[in-house]
Amino acid sequence: MRKLVTWIMICALALGLPIPASRAASAQTPRVVTIDECRNLTDTEVRDRIRELATTSLKTELTAIDYMALVNQYWAKADVNARIDREIDAAVDAVRADSSWADRAYSTISQSRATLYATAVAERAYTSQTFRDAINELATGVAKEAGARIEKATSRISNPIIACVQTALQSRYGGAVAQVFAQESQRNLDAAAADQAPAKIDTGDLVATNAGSISGLVLIVTRRVIGKVVQSVGTRIAGMVASRIVSSVAGLAGLALIAKDIYDAGDGVFPIIAERMKSDETKLLIREEIGKSIQTDIGQQVEVIADETAERIYTVWLDFRQKYNRLLALSEKSPAFAEFLKNRRLDQIGRLGQIVDIVSGTEGGEAAVLARVANGSLNRALLDLSDAALVIAEEQKSIDKALRWTQVAGRELPRVVELGVYRWLPVEGLTTETLQKILAINDRIAVGRIANLSPEARDFILSLPGDQVREFARRLNDRQLAAFADYERNLEPSAAKRLLRAVTDDPSVMRDLTAEGIREGILGSRDQLAALEMMLQEAPSLFGYGRIFKDADLVGSGNVAFRVFWERYWLAVLVGFFLILVVMSWLRRLLFGRPQQIVIREQGKSRTR
Repeated sequence: MRKLVTWIMICALALGLPIPASRAASAQTPRVVTIDECRNLTDTEVRDRIRELATTSLKTELTAIDYMALVNQYWAKADVNARIDREIDAAVDAVRADSSWADRAYSTISQSRATLYATAVAERAYTSQTFRDAINELATGVAKEAGARIEKATSRISNPIIACVQTALQSRYGGAVAQVFAQESQRNLDAAAADQAPAKIDTGDLVATNAGSISGLVLIVTRRVIGKVVQSVGTRIAGMVASRIVSSVAGLAGLALIAKDIYDAGDGVFPIIAERMKSDETKLLIREEIGKSIQTDIGQQVEVIADETAERIYTVWLDFRQKYNRLLALSEKSPAFAEFLKNRRLDQIGRLGQIVDIVSGTEGGEAAVLARVANGSLNRALLDLSDAALVIAEEQKSIDKALRWTQVAGRELPRVVELGVYRWLPVEGLTTETLQKILAINDRIAVGRIANLSPEARDFILSLPGDQVREFARRLNDRQLAAFADYERNLEPSAAKRLLRAVTDDPSVMRDLTAEGIREGILGSRDQLAALEMMLQEAPSLFGYGRIFKDADLVGSGNVAFRVFWERYWLAVLVGFFLILVVMSWLRRLLFGRPQQIVIREQGKSRTR
């Protein structure tokens, strides 16, 4: 109990809140929270102490607010005086119009009639929409001002708690883990105040400066307060004002007609009602009632604000524990890992968490992590793997592949990730020189196509000038690129140069050269250049048989494979064969005539041969 009281007092001092103290205590220098007091902070203590701090500081902040001063300030800003006077005049006119001359005259000597009129005017004036709008504007200003002060108090609550949890983490897991918690929690808590400077936390004295708001909780409370005030204050004010007017009018009973002529008596008690309702005394009563209502309603929300603030900060703590649960759990299980964790820098904690998750998920759980701690590979991964390398490690489920990519790519690893090279290209056998040529293409689609080639085909394509590589890779698909590389590596020099020139002029020519059969035919021809020219030359007309016969001679002499001829002229060959059949059929009829029919007759039957 003594320790808890000390905690509350010290954090209140850090918030700058007044604390009742004995004479002996007041003579001593306030003591700050020590590391020992924060060392063994548990989850339950975090939640309970946050709630205690929130409730205590909020009550202190609310007590220090001068609600009447705020009401007077916004009363003038909203011009409530003039708006109320106009509404009173309108209410008097409306009620007076519904009464007779005799009833009005009688009201000056009848307390019951005066009470009836006073109540009617007050209810009409103070429950009207115009009055509600004026009070709404006033209450909004007052509640926002009070809410702003409460919000500042809630923002200051978060800082000593964060600092104490930071100290507890530091004692268990090391300074880097503690700093990560402080940074992440403060970033989350200050998300609603992005335009303000972040809070600066010192674990030595738990003092925060430039702390921004931690949430929009107070705005919600403000809306609740405004709604309750506007809904209820008009009716309460109407009743109180009416009762005061009645007491004033009662003393005038029996005197009014003596003092006034018959015409004035026709106004009845209404002038007195208007005068009393517009008086400074009545308006002071209204301001006091509004101030009390706002103070009461906001005060009733202290527990709600404290609970929600405590839960918000506690959620940050739980989120942090969940995010780094594997690190903290391993640290508690393994002294070796605990020592490893304590020696980490702040900027290493995030990567370490990712590395541990990858190793644990792909290499056999916590035992694999501890094994890497023992052999030093975990430290190597932590030192060598950048954020880009971790992307590779997570996608390929391998720390070792990420390390290999880091070794091959070096400073270019971010571009490897950006272009997606690691997704298509295995790192095994890859050289830095080859990778540099691939990255120089600087086109994601082209890089993907080249990376999918066989090593031999890829090496040939990359040996070409950079502009040609980029152009070919953009306009040729994977199969066409592979076929082109195969041609260039296996054709005789003259034929290879002819194909390179043709593809450079028009890459689409590879569409007719990609099929496995035609490739085998060209490469298997005795005269590869002639075979290639047969495919590259402009297609002849359907009946351009002069060139067809010339190319047929190349096939007949064995210089070009028949498969090349067939791929090039198959349609013309089929049409020519069909025409030959037609001509032969015509010649047969011309030479031999039509076939004769022999009719054999039998009894009752006939048969044709």
